[in-house]
Amino acid sequence: MKKPLTRWTLALALALAWSVPTLAQEESQPSRAVSFRIEAAKGVDARVDYTSLTQIGPWDDRNYSLTAKDLTFLAPNEREQRDPIPAFYRVIMRKANPGMRRTGEGQYPRSALNVYLMKYGGYQINGKVYQRTTFHNGQHIVLKGGTPIEAEDDSWPLKALAGDIRVTTPTGAAESAIKFHPLDANKVVAGTNGPGSGQIMHYSLNGGSTWTQAAALPLGSTCCDPTMDYSSDGTKVYTSTLGGCGASACNIWVYRSADGGQTWTDLQTLTPGDPRRELTSAGISDKEYLHSDKYATSPFRDNVYITWHDNNVLKYSRSTDFANTWSAAVSMSVAGEDGIGSDITSDKNGNVYYFWPAIDAKKILVRKSTNGGGTFAAAVTVANNQDGYDFNIPAMEVRRAFQYVSADVDLTNGAFANRIYVGWTDTTAVESATAANNHGRIQVAFSSDGGSTWNVRTPHETADANTVDRFHQWLGVGPDGTVHVMFYDTRQNAARTSVDLYYSKSTDGGNTYSAPVRVTSASSPHNESSFQLGDYNGLDVVGTAVVGIFSDNRNEAAGAADSIDVYAAAAPSGAPCTPPAAPTGVSASAVSTSQINLAWTASAGATSYNILRSTTSGGPYTLVGSSATASFSNTGLTCNTAYFYVVQASNGTCASGNSAQATATTSTCPVGGNQVLTTSAAPALAIPDNNT
Repeated sequence: MKKPLTRWTLALALALAWSVPTLAQEESQPSRAVSFRIEAAKGVDARVDYTSLTQIGPWDDRNYSLTAKDLTFLAPNEREQRDPIPAFYRVIMRKANPGMRRTGEGQYPRSALNVYLMKYGGYQINGKVYQRTTFHNGQHIVLKGGTPIEAEDDSWPLKALAGDIRVTTPTGAAESAIKFHPLDANKVVAGTNGPGSGQIMHYSLNGGSTWTQAAALPLGSTCCDPTMDYSSDGTKVYTSTLGGCGASACNIWVYRSADGGQTWTDLQTLTPGDPRRELTSAGISDKEYLHSDKYATSPFRDNVYITWHDNNVLKYSRSTDFANTWSAAVSMSVAGEDGIGSDITSDKNGNVYYFWPAIDAKKILVRKSTNGGGTFAAAVTVANNQDGYDFNIPAMEVRRAFQYVSADVDLTNGAFANRIYVGWTDTTAVESATAANNHGRIQVAFSSDGGSTWNVRTPHETADANTVDRFHQWLGVGPDGTVHVMFYDTRQNAARTSVDLYYSKSTDGGNTYSAPVRVTSASSPHNESSFQLGDYNGLDVVGTAVVGIFSDNRNEAAGAADSIDVYAAAAPSGAPCTPPAAPTGVSASAVSTSQINLAWTASAGATSYNILRSTTSGGPYTLVGSSATASFSNTGLTCNTAYFYVVQASNGTCASGNSAQATATTSTCPVGGNQVLTTSAAPALAIPDNNT
């Protein structure tokens, strides 16, 4: 006969060491704490001490449904998992996903809170639902109030504060990503977690000065974690989201747009009725990020790469046909190197670099592929860290500052060509259980030898490390090799609870950085919702345009606090691009069976030209090359074939519209039939005629 499972033996078995709050602790709780009494009689199992469940998450009356057997699903160190999700939902997740880690930090996916709020709306206490929490005296506290939802207001861009632009409306959005068109800095796409439920897409036609909400991602059931990138010629935009989320976590879905991010149904031109690609289906995926190789001479140009994790095991897939089909998922981390928060990038030679922070090892790791993501070498250590996952600080005492990575490569021909960069957040010392004792800092590493060895730098002051927190960075490398970094900084607030966005840059290959400057025109006050500022921000750069996108809790005109929104802010000299005029006088003449030469009148301010071709008058056109001069030789053509050309002028930041069309027909085929010459270049994508 089995020995009865008592409260005490259960607590010992789980090694939770839970305790009931003392009267002194209760009296020291915030004045806005929701008052309630946990009544054992409401529980379904007399063996469970329901009051002790407040030690592992915010209280929710649905905890009364838990039995002693249910609690055996929790991890031995469950109390150390500081995610603001209640005990009953932790049990649901672990039952649905038995592969979840049971040791160390970071056992729950970063999307766990998102999915919980989507399913349940908040913390249910005495018939009411609350969305705000804080962490006080070692315990999760539910706070009164909720996130107010503003009425729709078409005038919101007029209320945006100078220097930074509100992207989302109505209120209630966080976690964002941004990407510029590779040839036109006026065109930008962004993704946000909310407002409301699911991932929302946005686009701008004026460099991010104003934004329009895009059509919804098709088929619905999206969650969060936006990421996006363009094809090399800008005719396609890709985005990914977590979707189909359940108790165990989510799946990875990918979409494609052919109209600059205004709609996301382009994949169904290949598969009618099916506008998305579902990369995973087990419902255990989390925290994805994607990258497109856009370098002109890369042997793997327009490969699309994506990263994520399944139960902390880092995963990877690639597409070689513009996100239509994807390779089988590959595991990238081995035992002891698992983590959350990866990123991926590529260099001028098409080499691929997969970065992630290893939770238990407390390291930043990278794996390199030299064959377009076909296979990867063993992991190399970029840096050893003080922390491995997340940590609490006064500005993020509930959600906790997240240690993710962001990576980019210098694609110029300058002194630091092919130098690789990766940034992340770390603590200045070993993590403390007390938020005030932890201090966040930004780290950026660079490698000049293809990722074999690394140098680590700090892109901000260090003398104030014990009084200012920096966290949630993102970096990008400009076309002149400048390294741009943005991050949250608390220097405007002595209590370290409010944040501003700050910006720093390096012009010497990441060795030294400029003194950080404030980007935001208003501080973001402390947010008391459980999600706080979310997990990450974004940044992108093209030409001189550098724009960060971030979560912000400022009080808008007629707004209220804790109305978390997404803003975009330009770094200094980040004005929208004015393209040069389209070339004039374009002529085309055949010189052989396989070659046509083009010439045109140079455009003022142009530094290069894009040459586009079609076999049909009026297009659609494909990008076939570029030239630094006002002429171009197109070789490898088919004999006795008419070709139609347009040319765009570029100033290195954005491109003009198409020129007038010119046409020529290659020479007659020699006796014996057609003679077809081919090249090994990657297939080009159709580019729409900007003049139509």
